[in-house]
Amino acid sequence: MMKHKIWPLTLGFIGLVTVSTAAFSAESERTLSSSYIVSSDTEIHLDATVGTVELSVTDGDTVGIELRVESDDDGWFASGGELDKVIIKGEREGNRLEISATPDDDMSQHWIVSVPRSKLLEIDLGVGQIEGDVPFNDLKVDLGVGDVSLNLAKGDYKQVEASVGVGDTSLKNFGNTQEDRMIVTSESSYRGNGSVRIKVEVGVGDVTLKQGH
Repeated sequence: MMKHKIWPLTLGFIGLVTVSTAAFSAESERTLSSSYIVSSDTEIHLDATVGTVELSVTDGDTVGIELRVESDDDGWFASGGELDKVIIKGEREGNRLEISATPDDDMSQHWIVSVPRSKLLEIDLGVGQIEGDVPFNDLKVDLGVGDVSLNLAKGDYKQVEASVGVGDTSLKNFGNTQEDRMIVTSESSYRGNGSVRIKVEVGVGDVTLKQGH
């Protein structure tokens, strides 16, 4: 008699868990997109928190953004991020364009960004990975923890610098480079006769910069 009562309850509980899990999964991520017109004088700044940044080069004058945000829920009863409230912010001040997402608590951000040539591309990321292709213009990257792997456009550079507090750095296809390595720190640099400057700084992680796309 007890078996007949327990099985429906068990099946009902499994069904409830399945529905709850499906709802949780459906609400655990969201994708947004945006675009911005820029010029050769624009300084583009991307401010991200935790996640990834994937870069590609585009012709024309438009920065294209696709952002996928994921809740950092650790379980069924964790609060996670408010994904339904997330927006991409593009704020301009003079020739500077600042791109970010808000709110950014309790979630990871996965940016896919296509960028044309501009005056400067600057990326700040707390934790994660930055990779892809960048145009022939000034570049600044600041990453707290994670890896950077970028393909730089062919050109005559004035200065290319990569440094990490703990980890390794590598410059490829730049001819004569200077390598300075201590017990845990690493710096790689190149000096040329051009005008474009590249500077990548990472707290903990590895940096690889390759010229040639």
